[in-house]
Amino acid sequence: MKSMKDVVEVLRDLGVTEYEAKVYAALLSLGPATAAEASSASGVPYSKIYVVLSKLENRGWVEAQGGRPVRYLARPPAEALEILLSEESKRLRKLAEEARGSLESLYKRGAEMRKPDVWVIRGLSSVVGKAVEIIGHAEAEVLVSLPYLPEGGKEFLSILSLLGAKGVSVRILSTGGARLKIPGVEIRKRERLFGGGVIVDGREVLLILGQQNDVIGIWSNEPGLARFAEEYFNYLWKGAKVLCGKSQRRRGRFSEKKKI
Repeated sequence: MKSMKDVVEVLRDLGVTEYEAKVYAALLSLGPATAAEASSASGVPYSKIYVVLSKLENRGWVEAQGGRPVRYLARPPAEALEILLSEESKRLRKLAEEARGSLESLYKRGAEMRKPDVWVIRGLSSVVGKAVEIIGHAEAEVLVSLPYLPEGGKEFLSILSLLGAKGVSVRILSTGGARLKIPGVEIRKRERLFGGGVIVDGREVLLILGQQNDVIGIWSNEPGLARFAEEYFNYLWKGAKVLCGKSQRRRGRFSEKKKI
């Protein structure tokens, strides 16, 4: 049999205050009792006993019986605990609803931030302009597939030259129709390239399709697409002929320099 102290500890673990636990446990042992008797049996000061009895009554754990003096009767433990479980269930449900509102808001905000962009760009000048824009963001590496040198492409190439001078790794795949030589830039040749593209730092990609009079660009910052484009570029790169510059390991955050 558990002691009174053990019973009080169990009730406290259920979220009941120490005074409430002591008075309820005392009333279970006493049966109907006055406030003075409940105070004496529980050890709760008489100055506090009416406040505690009122709280237990509000909980539905104690009933006040009429008469003078008023006597207090503890409801059966099964009923009291059922009331407690019902109250806790309501409280937790309310907290869960409040938490869900806050968490859903954070989740939606995060989902919007994670949602990649995909743009379709039409027209040669617009596509070249986008290519110039994204290489301006480069920090470590630019990969370029260039089947031909488009009109307005000189600005694009001059920026690639500046990036190469600054230490950004720049690699260009071209065909025989695009004869290039850019200091600080490694260039390789393939006989044919099906479309062109620009990949910047492995995080954004611009795919270029069509001929000069009918060009479409597809830009995206979707990591999976950028990674696929990078892998395909490296596959083509391995089988291409060196035109300018030496084969180098990629620098920056994408790879480490070879240690001697």
